[in-house]
Amino acid sequence: FQQYLQGNKEALSPQEKQGAILFFSKAECYKCHNGPALANMEFHALGMNKLSGPGVYLTNFVNQTANLGRGGYTGNDEDMYKFKVPQLYNLINSKFYGHGATFHSVEEVIKYKNLAIPENPEVPITNLAGDFHPLNLTSKEIEAIAAFIEYGLYDRNLNRYVPENIPSGFCFPN
Repeated sequence: FQQYLQGNKEALSPQEKQGAILFFSKAECYKCHNGPALANMEFHALGMNKLSGPGVYLTNFVNQTANLGRGGYTGNDEDMYKFKVPQLYNLINSKFYGHGATFHSVEEVIKYKNLAIPENPEVPITNLAGDFHPLNLTSKEIEAIAAFIEYGLYDRNLNRYVPENIPSGFCFPN
């Protein structure tokens, strides 16, 4: 994408170009994913599931704090269930997506945001982001956006931080 922005019109495939157009228009991704890293440093509640399930071990305190998002740390009601907007470069290298690590592909996240039906019943409707609403994207449009994010935003010279190990021994979700 950076090469495309610098004038190399062949740097993106036709599907990735279509995905970029949708990203910055109909899909409204740009509303939260903007700036140099495509992450605006804000926090939003999207009603995604919390950290839970097989293999997840956290103490009660950490579990409750982590599942409440920013609100678990600030204690402010308006911050409850809000999570930081992640940057989107090199997501293809990740095995888990969403703050609860309950999604396993970029396309799954886009489908979730397209439907805008909260998974976590504990998140009050009043805390959900105002931009979390149905997008009415087609399956082809979802595929194009996923292609743009996975391949158009891939930079082989950028390495995400991945710790060598975690004290619990479990996965590092996001």
